Amino acid sequence: MENIILSLLLIKSMTVYEMRMFIQQCLNTVCSDSLGSIQAAIQKLKSKNCVVYREYIEGSIMKKEFSITEAGITQFKQWIQIPMNLNKIKNMEEGKFFFLGMVPKEVRILSLNGYIDSLMLEQEKLIQIKKHVENSKDNAIQENVIRIMEDEQLSKHLLEVSGEKTMDLAVQNIYKYQLYNLEYGLKRIHDDITFYRNILKRELNDKES
Repeated sequence: MENIILSLLLIKSMTVYEMRMFIQQCLNTVCSDSLGSIQAAIQKLKSKNCVVYREYIEGSIMKKEFSITEAGITQFKQWIQIPMNLNKIKNMEEGKFFFLGMVPKEVRILSLNGYIDSLMLEQEKLIQIKKHVENSKDNAIQENVIRIMEDEQLSKHLLEVSGEKTMDLAVQNIYKYQLYNLEYGLKRIHDDITFYRNILKRELNDKES
């Protein structure tokens, strides 16, 4: 969670609420959007001087907007440069499938149907997000380039970690990989639906035999 937050703060200074909303909308399959998890990660980052914040009043409410520091950039670089570890991509819920043979056939069928339905709902959600990102990409890139360049510190940090000479290229790369992530999610869900439908078909055929 710490490194997810640092990644967000490289794009925009944010309040905890804004971080949570971004995670809910774009990263809900990657990490928890629990307010407690986000606040605990923020506290750890503050203790390591990886983030700073400014307080401001909006509509009579005191808010804290967090920004990344040089120490935070160092931690982000150390994290992002390590290749992804497949052994850490685990889902405890998948353990249910491993033990599903312990329960009666009707429970197995109910479970498989329910999981396929949830996968199809997630698939439709990702399709809509992908369409929106693709349709609004050009405008969003330009708007974000302008927004980031208006903040000298934010612009400096993003160019530093991206290694790009222009903000246009840095922001284009961000959007490119966000689309890649959506494509990966859709491919994985499509394959999962196909797999579990095949298992369900076997169960139904066994039932009829």
